[in-house]
Amino acid sequence: MNDIPLHDIKPLVEVPDNSLMILIIISAVILSLIFVSLGIWLYSQYKKTKEINLKKVYLKKIHEVDVSNAKQAAYEISEYARYIVKTDKEKALLDSLDGRLAQYKYKKSVEALDKETLGHFYVFLEVLDAG
Repeated sequence: MNDIPLHDIKPLVEVPDNSLMILIIISAVILSLIFVSLGIWLYSQYKKTKEINLKKVYLKKIHEVDVSNAKQAAYEISEYARYIVKTDKEKALLDSLDGRLAQYKYKKSVEALDKETLGHFYVFLEVLDAG
């Protein structure tokens, strides 16, 4: 019985196992996506805080404007306010205020700011402080 050769049974074949390599590649792709997403989020947060800080700086400068010197005050208010306004309401108030300040900008000697212009300026400041 030992003399009968077996022809239909073949030897074992080695099957390549790439599952570890596939796991490493998928893990690397997922980790890189997480790090890129985290980097983009951190960058956007940095830009937001920087923008907020610049708004605070310009708002402080507008609050410190010396309204007794009408010509200089008109230039400073117009310059700093352009950097701060974001909403349509703020832009409309700035346009109105800028129109009133134009009479103080381009002359050699000007009078003091009138009460109506100062009133518009203080309303503009209140809107900026609220926003």
